[in-house]
Order: sequence, then structure tokens, then C-alpha cells
Amino acid sequence: MKHVTRRQVLGAAGGLAATAIAGPSLAQGAGSGTLARLQADKKVRVGIANQPPYSALNPDGSITGAGPDITKAIMGRLGITQIEGVTATYGELIPGMLAGRWDFVSALLTITDARCKQIRFADPLVFDGTAIVYLKGSTDLAPKSIADLAKENAVVGLQAGGALFRRAQELGVKLANLRQFTDDPATIDGLVAKRMQFALMSYTPVPALIKQRHLDAVVVYPVPDDPARGASCAFRPADTELYAAYQKELRAMKASGEYLKIIHQYGFETPPELMKVTAEEACKGQ
Repeated sequence: MKHVTRRQVLGAAGGLAATAIAGPSLAQGAGSGTLARLQADKKVRVGIANQPPYSALNPDGSITGAGPDITKAIMGRLGITQIEGVTATYGELIPGMLAGRWDFVSALLTITDARCKQIRFADPLVFDGTAIVYLKGSTDLAPKSIADLAKENAVVGLQAGGALFRRAQELGVKLANLRQFTDDPATIDGLVAKRMQFALMSYTPVPALIKQRHLDAVVVYPVPDDPARGASCAFRPADTELYAAYQKELRAMKASGEYLKIIHQYGFETPPELMKVTAEEACKGQ
């Protein structure tokens, strides 16, 4: 991933099955509410999106990706040794959590103003920006921004329910020109099938998907009207003890270097000046 500065992140215009874990270390004291229940059951149910490298479900039912791997490490420290992952679209993750279908969201949700008003984000786990992707020779247009796509009345593909769905409309892309897909591979398939001219995607997965499909594609990144923002796990506002425990362990992982080891495995980088960006700062930046 290309370098992202603290100013870019905090000044960005907003539009906004079970897997075993290693034994606990320094488990938090028991309390009341969700955290106490999870520690008593030694099991948690999390919502994820099937979007590598952010989060995904393995064939054996275990969860993987940058967000889930950090969650597994933190839950192990809290004495919660079993994680059940449930996949959903990005648009379903927050409603599903608020409805009690899962205990928290372990996918990496982009931190937006609208979401900050609904739920509590953990400190940013990754920073990623939007890319415009199109096949060489498929169009005479050469957009440099989402606003360019809107101006040209272009048909655009993106993930259903994601932050980009709202952002694209805020920047002028007509709802009738948006094509929604379940995940990144499906979005690329739509591009190849000529269901749209352009795709809007988070940058990090794009190079690998293009290489896997042997595509001759143009990738525009960074996009000035949707620069990199933080993304993280999400919690219900009422689950204060669970949230505090997660935050404490996440900050300890960042201090020890364990956090960087995990995200580097999935191709993410966090520049030193962004290591201490808090959830509150990221929300204010939107």
C-alpha cells in the first residue's frame, strides 16, 4: 500500500464456524454484560465480510484476514478461546450487530461520520484509500476522481452496502449508474463482463486481483476526492466493558509490535505517525 500521512487521514473529507485460539494471557477481570458472558462461555460470535485481505471465512469455517487475526489475538488474551464467524455484506454488518446476530463486527469497516453516530469503532486497524479500476481499451475516458465519473455519467461498480456506495452518490454519481456486487472478486467479474465501465474499490486488494485474472487494467490511486481513511472493528455503544477491554489489548499490541506483524502479513502498512491515531480522532476527521 502507498504511504498515507496523518494529515491525509485526519483531514479526509467524510461522506462519510469456530476456530480455536491459543490459551489466554492476562485475562480481564469478570464484569457484567457482554464481556462477562463471553468470558463465561469462552466463545464469541463475530460478523465479518468475505473480503480478503481484510476479513474472510476459510473453507473449514475459521476466520482469517487482518481484522480477524487481530481479534483472535485479543480474544485469546481475554480468555475467549472460540470464535464463530458469520459472513455478511458490509451493509448488513452494523444492523446485524445491533440486532444481536453477532457480538461485534470483526470486519474492517471504513470509519465514516454516519457510522460513528451509530456504533463505537476501535482504534484504526488499517488505512486504505479508494482506487478507480478499468480495463485498458474499454473506454476513451481517463478519470482521475469520482467526480469525473459523475460528470461523464459513467456506469460504476462497487461493493453492496460499503462506504463507497454513499460516497459515490455524494460526489454526484447517479444511483441508476451504480452496480452493486457482493465482494471484490464479483466486482472484477462485473468489470470483465462489461456490466459497467469502471469499478470503485479499496486499493489494497486490487493488484492481487488483477494479477490473478491476468487483466490489462488501469488503476487510478490515490483518488483525491476519497483519500485514505481508517478502518476498524465495531461495537455496540452499550458494550462498554467489551469495548474498553478490546481497546486496551489493541493498544498493547501496537506498542509491542505484534499488531504490525499481523497486518504486514496481509500487505498493509501503517506509517509511524498513524500508529497512535485513536477512534475518536478518526471519527472527528470525517
